[in-house]
Amino acid sequence: MTTDILYEYYGREKNDLETSVMPFIILQKIESDIHVIIISDGLCKLYATDRAQVAYTIENGIFTTVHPEDAEKVSAAMAKFFAEGTLNLVFRKRIGSGFRSIFAQGSSFLTDSGEKLHTIWCGDVTDIVNAEKINTYYDKLTTLPNMSAFGVLAEQERRRMQRKGIVPAFVYFDIRDMKAINEKYGFSRGNGILSGTASVLKDVFDKDAMARFSDDHFVVMTGKRHLEQKIEQVNDQVLRNPMGIPVQLCAGIYIDDKGELDIFAAIDRARIACKAIKVDYTRKYHVFDRDMFTEYRQRRHVLNHFDEALENGYIKLYYMPIIRTVTGKICDMEALARWIDPEKGMLPPSQFIPVLEDNRLINRLDFYMLRKICESLAKQKQLGMPLVPVSVNISRSNFEVCDVFDEVLSIVNEYNIAHHLLTVEITESAFIKNQQFLANQINRFREAGFNVWMDDFGSEYSSLNTLQEYSFDLIKLDMRFMKNFSLTGKNRFILSDVISMISRLGVSTLAEGVQTKEQLRFLRDAGCDKVQGFLFGKPMPCEHFYQERIYNGLQYDDVNKTTYYDKICTASLEPHVLLAGLGGYFGDSATTPVAVLEFHKTSFRILKANSAYKSFLEEIGQDKDMIYNDYYEWYRTPAKGFLDAVKKCIASRKNETIVNVVENNVRISANISFIAYDSKTETGAVLTIVTKLDSPLLLES
Repeated sequence: MTTDILYEYYGREKNDLETSVMPFIILQKIESDIHVIIISDGLCKLYATDRAQVAYTIENGIFTTVHPEDAEKVSAAMAKFFAEGTLNLVFRKRIGSGFRSIFAQGSSFLTDSGEKLHTIWCGDVTDIVNAEKINTYYDKLTTLPNMSAFGVLAEQERRRMQRKGIVPAFVYFDIRDMKAINEKYGFSRGNGILSGTASVLKDVFDKDAMARFSDDHFVVMTGKRHLEQKIEQVNDQVLRNPMGIPVQLCAGIYIDDKGELDIFAAIDRARIACKAIKVDYTRKYHVFDRDMFTEYRQRRHVLNHFDEALENGYIKLYYMPIIRTVTGKICDMEALARWIDPEKGMLPPSQFIPVLEDNRLINRLDFYMLRKICESLAKQKQLGMPLVPVSVNISRSNFEVCDVFDEVLSIVNEYNIAHHLLTVEITESAFIKNQQFLANQINRFREAGFNVWMDDFGSEYSSLNTLQEYSFDLIKLDMRFMKNFSLTGKNRFILSDVISMISRLGVSTLAEGVQTKEQLRFLRDAGCDKVQGFLFGKPMPCEHFYQERIYNGLQYDDVNKTTYYDKICTASLEPHVLLAGLGGYFGDSATTPVAVLEFHKTSFRILKANSAYKSFLEEIGQDKDMIYNDYYEWYRTPAKGFLDAVKKCIASRKNETIVNVVENNVRISANISFIAYDSKTETGAVLTIVTKLDSPLLLES
């Protein structure tokens, strides 16, 4: 709840905000009056006037300094800003003897005591707007040159510095935990940090060449002298931002003492130095040294030989099988890129994919791999092999450089591949920006018949919000969930709850990194639908999968039963509404026996079951070794009363209840719910919830 009390900053906090070089103003609106709370030195410098004059203009005559043609636009934008909390505006303002074009961006926030304040950041974009180059050579948010423009500017500046005997230095800045800032404080305030950082860099490095490269990365080319002190100054100023957000930057430095390197090669060295301390919060900067040459040479090799690798087919399509937990057979494939270099041998993906992403070349790899997948599927079709869907990862940067949907659709249709055979994987980190755009892209894929998975769930900060905002066919759990996995460890409880939560949304789950049978059994009974990992074999060239029985004994799922299995996948082991009014096994859902059972003629087998159901099977005399091991081929015939109820449930598609059915001297009551039925094989699946168990049963003599 907001208050109408005029807010005031005090002491050091007020001093830090007012002396900040970031050009911003903090306002408070009470009824119809606008009050100035803070004006920074940076804004005074931008407007070429003092603090008192800025305050007077804002509170009494703002439109006396706005170009008459922009007055109505500014008035409407400010009214919307105070009402909705966001501002993005370019307008002309009188500064000195003429008008300058100002880019203003704002966001609103609540103080701890409940007052609503409004922060506006400003920048002079006169030269950019007048030259109409803002989209081609400049970053609109920060008004800094972009990567393309920096290459030209830096080369000119380096020659000038060399003529004067100045040793150039390239500095690569990275804002630490920018994803967490966006998640916690919102994208509008996160953008304020980005534009504020740009303002600080302009102030500290003055006329040096600088640019915003991408996301939260900035580059400056400056003189070597006093460089460390300037980096400290940048960190200090950025920390004194108007939102009070704790922000830290790390910086990588490359001293260009010979001046022989290509500009972007020099930046690459600075980036490697920055990356070396990304997770070391005790260090603010690091200088590129000889120990980093190995990584640098690897990066240069990738960039210098990437075109050759594509043209000569050095990058191969490998498949990693994905296993359906209820069948133990291959239901999907994940496509992986493996670079087999004639000079260096096998290059691991960690060595070339980040390099291609950093240099905006990853789209070429992704679409190259998509063509290889289509060729592989066409070959399997020609051989009469089962065709299971293949998933391909689409890097988030692709969405920024092209229409990904149109590109994918064009390639798949060119090879006449059915859309359901291609799965698009989008890494979770892609969802931290351009939310509505990505939501629309996902909908386009799904409406066209493609499956869409979210990759690496749990590796970023936006996981739960992502589940809420987007529609997926499957969530792929990051392999760190399985790292140091223990059947008694706390990660078991976390993973169970995550799988249960996703299943209740009607979305399938896949766990990566499965290495043991114990992990597989746990995941199956926790309700995880699909798994992959070294338990089933390492990634292999796609040609190894052109046969019915795979190299390590794996077989393909029955592709004709995919729809049937998909319905089973989304069946949760939560008792949910079926227990309403019936009570649980011990009075609560956590200890209620629940299982998904498959029925064929007179026999049943378990597809997945919770631990309470396994205990129940023990109580009715079932073999313990079969219960707690692999029961893919374990069939049993239950009591006639249960069998009849299941047949009736499958026939009617309605819930059935059994009461006091006797099996092995035990009275059993249960609720049975229909899940799926395959008419070709006369096989059905039901959810069974045991609601009451009386043991032992005293029989009359």
